[in-house]
Amino acid sequence: MKKEYITLFAWIFSFCSFSVANAQTTNVISADSIKTGNINANSMVDGGLRSEKSWRNTGAVFTLSGEDLTRMTSGNLLNTLQGRIPGLTVVTGSGEPGYDNPTLYMRGQSSWNIAGNQVLIYLDGFQVDLGAISGLSAYEIESVTLLKDAAALAVYGLQGGAGVLSIRTKRGEVMPKTQITVNGKYGILSAIDLPKLMDAYGYTTAYNQALQNDGLPIKYPNPELYKAANDPFHPNVNWYDELLKKTSTIQDYNFSFRGGNKTAKYFVLMNYTNFEGLYKNADIIDKDFGTNAKYTKLNLRANIELQLNKNLAVVANISGITEDRNTPSGFAAFDVFNALLEIPAAAFPVKNPNGTWGNSSIYGPNGYNPVQLLQQNGVYSSHTRTLQTNFGFTQKLDALTKGLDLRGAVSFSNQYVGTYQKLFSVLSYEISKDANDMPVRDANGNVVYKTIGSISQSNPDGGGALWNRTAVQVGFDYDRSFGKHTFTGMVMARRQGYSHNGITYAVRTQGLSGDVTYDYDKKYIIDLTAAYNGSADFAPGHRYGFFPAAGLGWIASQEDFLKDNSVISFLKVRASYGTTGNINEAYRFLYQQFAISAPGWITGTANTTQPGRTEGRITNPDVAWEKKTTLNVGIDLKLWKKLSATVDVFSEKRTGILEIPSADVPDYTGFSLQYANTGEVSNKGFEASLNFKDKINSFEYYFGGSAAFARNKITKRSESPEPYNYLYTQGYQLGQMRGLVYKGFYQQSDFDANGNLKAGVVSSSYTNVKPGDLKFADQDGNGIINGYDKVPLNYAKLPQITLGFNLGFKFKGFDFDAYLEGVLHRTVSLLDDAYYYTHPFVNNNNITAFSANSWTPQTAGTATTPRLSTQSNANNDQVSDFWMRNGDFLKLRSVELGYTLPQKGFLKKLDAIRIFVNGTNLFTWDKIDDLEAERLSMGYPLMKAVSFGLKVKL
Repeated sequence: MKKEYITLFAWIFSFCSFSVANAQTTNVISADSIKTGNINANSMVDGGLRSEKSWRNTGAVFTLSGEDLTRMTSGNLLNTLQGRIPGLTVVTGSGEPGYDNPTLYMRGQSSWNIAGNQVLIYLDGFQVDLGAISGLSAYEIESVTLLKDAAALAVYGLQGGAGVLSIRTKRGEVMPKTQITVNGKYGILSAIDLPKLMDAYGYTTAYNQALQNDGLPIKYPNPELYKAANDPFHPNVNWYDELLKKTSTIQDYNFSFRGGNKTAKYFVLMNYTNFEGLYKNADIIDKDFGTNAKYTKLNLRANIELQLNKNLAVVANISGITEDRNTPSGFAAFDVFNALLEIPAAAFPVKNPNGTWGNSSIYGPNGYNPVQLLQQNGVYSSHTRTLQTNFGFTQKLDALTKGLDLRGAVSFSNQYVGTYQKLFSVLSYEISKDANDMPVRDANGNVVYKTIGSISQSNPDGGGALWNRTAVQVGFDYDRSFGKHTFTGMVMARRQGYSHNGITYAVRTQGLSGDVTYDYDKKYIIDLTAAYNGSADFAPGHRYGFFPAAGLGWIASQEDFLKDNSVISFLKVRASYGTTGNINEAYRFLYQQFAISAPGWITGTANTTQPGRTEGRITNPDVAWEKKTTLNVGIDLKLWKKLSATVDVFSEKRTGILEIPSADVPDYTGFSLQYANTGEVSNKGFEASLNFKDKINSFEYYFGGSAAFARNKITKRSESPEPYNYLYTQGYQLGQMRGLVYKGFYQQSDFDANGNLKAGVVSSSYTNVKPGDLKFADQDGNGIINGYDKVPLNYAKLPQITLGFNLGFKFKGFDFDAYLEGVLHRTVSLLDDAYYYTHPFVNNNNITAFSANSWTPQTAGTATTPRLSTQSNANNDQVSDFWMRNGDFLKLRSVELGYTLPQKGFLKKLDAIRIFVNGTNLFTWDKIDDLEAERLSMGYPLMKAVSFGLKVKL
């Protein structure tokens, strides 16, 4: 399958290259007529399914140039969007090569169902999956546009409620010659931050203290023995140093050619990326058998436009992506980094004195030696093949009426993931210890080992994820002026199908979308947009919905009182109001009732168990999609032809959120209630962006900033009755942190001579507390800490505010650009996201710098963490503000310095040669000690990069 896909992509690439080359003729235009492709000119706004002149646009949109994405070094295109588009929150994923997909949110959250916040991704006018975008090269992207309000989204009907991210790839241009561009980049990566652990001496000393706190005998009679660096019987292993390198690499190379004439225009690109992981000595067993994490990607793209005659034009966009991911077999990155965090430095040596692999049965029946698993357990490979194609035509119908076009297109996108694994297991050995923590020896003085694991070998392979998307659309465009009156519009019929592994019936949607825009004298604009579409997931008679929106615009700078104003170059005031919807694949066919698995019965003398079935949830024939109504008011402003600003203020209300009614159904009825569209959430906020650009002689400079704020509130939700209002989620933010309020530690003075709490001291319903345990506020005043004392606290994990800052200059061949992102109003929970980092010794866990100042009678007044214990403590494990931290951070997302060589000597034959160095995520400022706030340094770490590159234009 792998070879077949490579052959197919290579054939497509060669065919398209040959076709466009043969389409070239000697009819060229002068260089002065070549389009600049400058996205800042913003002559047209990309709306995914439609486009509009920027001054006539009434919707809330933001467009980012593809060139901005090239300034970051990342193996995933989506991560280059972090902080750059006001209103788009990019929650970063893992730093692991090939598995670093982020999550996208538009204007925060407005639904508690995941798909209700799932941004729709469009590539060249057709919907694709998120995973199909991550593999694209930044060098093939022309623009990225976020559509945010109803005026921009209503054409998407029941699929536009969470916003649309429309990505356009580069197209051919009319040029006097073919422009060939070669880019190369080599990056050196290192972890932004790793957890800080105690060494073996610190661990054994603290463990003895924990045992004493528990009233148990100590385990390590002489912790001083663990200070040695080379004693395998008393090891002091830094597992992070043993498994990880200090740096890894990422390489990215591509070449493209672009050009055309009035008959044919083309853009063709090939891109190669190689992203290496941090694992150390991964090929020490066999140079040809490397088990390091690795991501290798090959992109092939050909975009062609042909003007077959003066009235008929066709376009074909073909993209093939092959992605190969390797990871060590036997563990996922999450597992191995948990092991590096959890296994103490004193647990066992990497290698025993006899050269065998060290291990300990404390960590499972087969133990867990990370270095052994990396070097000898094999490799897991996945092979992803993505094919994206779309073909379209535009037929002018001026013969019928001037300004009318017939437009149609078809699209097919497909992705397949195959997996292959070489899996081995080898023996490891545990050193037996006596009560004095010394090795047990046999009669001959040899160390006694306990054998762990077994020897095995297998080569399983199989299929992974698979999806197909098809789309067909046809319709009419209209653009015509009558004096001062101009009308533009479109009507389009669309049908889409989506299937993937794990579903029986494809997800199908179809319907009509339309838009009419009118302007008078380029001053007053009315935009009417609507969609009437439906989905087969709903009951007959309830499958279609109508989603209208209206936008108004006033170009105040065209009025006589501002027309010749030297300060205000452009001023537009706009407003929109309308509805969109969201379907959710997780809630399909709710109008039907299904039989589900249930406990069976026993028959016969052999007591044979028979499988059972029972009725599923009752039907809801009226179930529908989530619906969002949005009011947006915005201003677009340009001053002195140098300073541009855009401000949008919005108010959204999402209704029909699916939830199970909280009412109890008696068991004797034999049924369960079905999901119903009863939930509601409001969401309000604003976005603003400001950019200044000027030139002093040959010194060009620019700076700018952006801010986005979104705050939601649950206004209606079915919840069980509670005694206090603060126990409801209604009235609070989605994902609002909740918990007990920390009031210090229980002190020895809180207990009598028998160890019982004194009268008047609040007790815990979770366990019998001791001095050094967490003490909480008694919210309801009943003297007992329980679930009724958990109150809303701080913020949610998803930030309410995102900030962006950008500055740069160009001077005599030099260019500089820097971009920073900041997030505010964000709370993270160490209990949720860094449990093992904060909970020493429980379940044989390690101890970290977090617990260095734990409570003891001597440190009672200065302690910052609870008493040490080897036993789990339900009281201390309750969610509370003790475990919550301010998750705000500021990151230098990208900084780049470049130099373009002067065109002298032999360089005159080249259009340009530019060398550059850039940095990605070089600096982070946050308020969490010893951890990195974005992902709390858990799992495969986030990476920073320094890259060196070269760009050549021929």
